[in-house]
Amino acid sequence: MEKELAKNVITLLRQKNLTISVAESLTGGLVAKNLTDISGSSKVFKGGIVAYTDEIKTKTLKVDPALIQEFSSISKQVAQDMALKVRLLMNSDIGVSTTGVAGPEKSAGFEPGTVFVAISIGEHNMCQDLHLTGDRNQIRQQSVIELLKLILSQGL
Repeated sequence: MEKELAKNVITLLRQKNLTISVAESLTGGLVAKNLTDISGSSKVFKGGIVAYTDEIKTKTLKVDPALIQEFSSISKQVAQDMALKVRLLMNSDIGVSTTGVAGPEKSAGFEPGTVFVAISIGEHNMCQDLHLTGDRNQIRQQSVIELLKLILSQGL
């Protein structure tokens, strides 16, 4: 399913002549992998950052540390800031992000399956709050699928 969705995202971005960049936490590069597995992705995919720690989120992506302090890195606010900051950093038309808990244990008081996927396009920022089930790999795969669906739902 991820491959078909990724292919549709790349096709849509190529048709619209738009570029995309990704900031990933819990997915650890799976979004970038799925997009770059598609032939022709080099025309639209600018790059990605795996920001697994708060340090990388704030120092590399320039996520506002106050957001992490107030809401935690597992939050809608941080997911939206990650998407915005990767878009600006890589000078792309679209920035997307993932953050959350893949499990198997809780993290920062959040249950496994608590996931936020976000998209930033111009002045428009959107985030989905997900409550996924399954093991660590299933949660990560479902997160990728939901983010790709979010991108496609925008119509761009």
